[in-house]
Amino acid sequence: MRHALALATLCCAALLVGGCDDTDRSDRSGGAGGAKSGAGAGARSAPAETETGTETATAEHAATVRAAVAATGRTSARIAQTHTIDGTAIGEQVHTITVGGDFDFAKDRGNLAVTLGPVAFEEVFDGDNVYLRGQVPGDPDGDWYLADRRAPARHLLRAPANDPEYTLSQATMARTFARAGEETINGAPVVRYRGALPHEAVTLRMEKATSDKIGEMRRTLGGRIPADVDVWVDARGRAVRARLALDMGGVTSTNTLTFSELGKPVRITVPQGEITEGDLPESL
Repeated sequence: MRHALALATLCCAALLVGGCDDTDRSDRSGGAGGAKSGAGAGARSAPAETETGTETATAEHAATVRAAVAATGRTSARIAQTHTIDGTAIGEQVHTITVGGDFDFAKDRGNLAVTLGPVAFEEVFDGDNVYLRGQVPGDPDGDWYLADRRAPARHLLRAPANDPEYTLSQATMARTFARAGEETINGAPVVRYRGALPHEAVTLRMEKATSDKIGEMRRTLGGRIPADVDVWVDARGRAVRARLALDMGGVTSTNTLTFSELGKPVRITVPQGEITEGDLPESL
């Protein structure tokens, strides 16, 4: 069993961090969704889907979470996201991806600034299109790259093109949630709910090659991938933070997405001029 877990952990590391330092791809791309409907501790493995914390997980709590995500999906917000992948226990590095900006979920548009390893880039979302441009010192007018926002996912718990709607879609797929406590976010009281992510959430819209590897890892473990989700709901019934977390013992991944200033106006400028079209870079 220990050998099987070690193999699964190594496979998990590759699926999580693949492409994080892919600077060659950033040159090609100029830098660098899901259904519509915020920083926590490191990844922690919740109990199975029947119970979490001190309260039994229920479908009623899941309905509360889905309604909260849907409420956020009808408005706009400022976004702060941190995704940390820690494989130091097996000799890997700590990789951190940070994302900031604003997003109008109701109108499918937004602006994000992303730092991924040594690479920084900006993204503009407009419907099914995502425009990407590297942030090169001394060259503020670099070339834009256009890709399909609905591209397949390539990495565990990472949204294609950092799309916040994709992450929220994954968060709503837990079959049951437990009420995990009361906290404060953005100076306001919130209730945190926790659930276990099913396999279809972990592999949501995932390319076949990666999905097959995750399936192999699942069979090696002899059970579900230990990925869990927390969603924080404010007094107005809106999701203000979502966190996806995976703990394989030797590798942990924590992806935390926080929303503030809900309802703020979001304006985008669709890039014009010469634009290269193609697939999303492999690092995304």
